[in-house]
Amino acid sequence: MSYALESPNTCWIFVQFMRMSRPTRTRWLYGALGAVPADYMFICDSLSLTPIRRLPVLTVDGGPPDIEAQWWGGPRNPAAKRCRAALVNTGIKVSPSDQKGGWKCYIMNVIKEANIAGEQEVLGHEGRLLQARQWAPLLRWELEQVKPRIIFAVGGNTQRVLGDLRAQNLVPRRPFYAVCHYSDRGKGRTDETVLKDMIEAIQGGYVSRLTPASA
Repeated sequence: MSYALESPNTCWIFVQFMRMSRPTRTRWLYGALGAVPADYMFICDSLSLTPIRRLPVLTVDGGPPDIEAQWWGGPRNPAAKRCRAALVNTGIKVSPSDQKGGWKCYIMNVIKEANIAGEQEVLGHEGRLLQARQWAPLLRWELEQVKPRIIFAVGGNTQRVLGDLRAQNLVPRRPFYAVCHYSDRGKGRTDETVLKDMIEAIQGGYVSRLTPASA
């Protein structure tokens, strides 16, 4: 298996667009990470402007930012201590959270444009859906390339958007399993509770495979 968007199966035109249409300091930000093909796909919402604005960019090994700087943000970031930790705990990432590689899954953003979280909330579901519709052809293509057996939708926003994209026949009508978002900051939500919920949801998807979030 090879890194997403670095595979011979990857659309060359898309890779060149992502690299050349952005400033050098953001060319590591693909909105996708992992292995191609992969049995497991995790679909998240949108890219965040936070890591783009932070200088220097925090990386796994302290070196220049590359594709592995995604879903990291430093050891105290929810992406590292919740999302990556959940994947390690379920065997979907076979190297430690703070190391590169070891991916047995593919993680991606359904909206591949960087946004400010607060502004996204103001847009509401219809605004996010409009953005996602513009990127739907790429999501369809990624599904074709990755060929996942099991799809996980991370967070309520993604679950609602993905459900509508399927209903409008913009992406394949594949079932998906719901996973809480790793950045969940709701009342009483801690690193431990979110990590536990993520692990249980992932295990429920690839072990029991009984009740998908949406059939």
